[in-house]
Amino acid sequence: MRPHNILNIAILLLFIAAFSACKKVINVNLNSSSPRYVVQGNVTDVPGVYTVTITRTINFNQDNVFPGVNGATVVITDVTAGDIDTLTETLPGNYTTHTLAGTPGHTYKLYVNAANNIFTASSTMPALVTLDSLYAQPSAFGGKRLQLVPLYIDPPLVGVNYHYYHFMEYKNDTASASIIVRNDALINGKIINQPIGGDGITTGDSIAVYLECIDSGVYQYYSTLEQTNNQNSATPANPLTNLTGGALGYFSAHTSSYKSLIVH
Repeated sequence: MRPHNILNIAILLLFIAAFSACKKVINVNLNSSSPRYVVQGNVTDVPGVYTVTITRTINFNQDNVFPGVNGATVVITDVTAGDIDTLTETLPGNYTTHTLAGTPGHTYKLYVNAANNIFTASSTMPALVTLDSLYAQPSAFGGKRLQLVPLYIDPPLVGVNYHYYHFMEYKNDTASASIIVRNDALINGKIINQPIGGDGITTGDSIAVYLECIDSGVYQYYSTLEQTNNQNSATPANPLTNLTGGALGYFSAHTSSYKSLIVH
């Protein structure tokens, strides 16, 4: 999860522990044909190991294989607690933590050295906002279409620090290609039950929706990624990243909660 001479890269989001069965592939249009590093890492409030993936983009005339980058040095530091975890490469291009524990309010820093190419990023884990319920209802567009409605309570705004949300939708264990992000600039401190997605869901489908509380940098990444994927230009802008050093991708410290249902 696009025509013309542009790259399509596959980005694999890995959810660990309780989320280990959930995988999503996002296709991204890029404005450069030169191979680039793609770094993606997640630290969550779910106990368990966390994974950083490092791959390389490919030219449009190459096979649709996105090689993992071996032999990198990958370190995640809990800046708030002073804990340092040097990750181990468990699969080609996949690096996993050992002792790191994700904690809301803590800031985490990622350091990657891949063949002397240095990439860093920082992300602060927001407070947990729980997804209270999930239901399906008839679409506002009429007909027999259904739409999903996640319900959660947005916390009151503190200062000018908005809350940022990223939704992941799965139907019968298959991830939706949609990128769904929101902020509470206009809905602060309210019960939120705005519909999301639901394209093609029918009776008997198994649905899961994950609500991630993300920081502003990761929100900008997903927002611009959505815009990039919707562009028809032959030279779309690359999505904004919170990584330094020229890599594509993101590093996210976020909380996560989910609800599931069988559509009746």
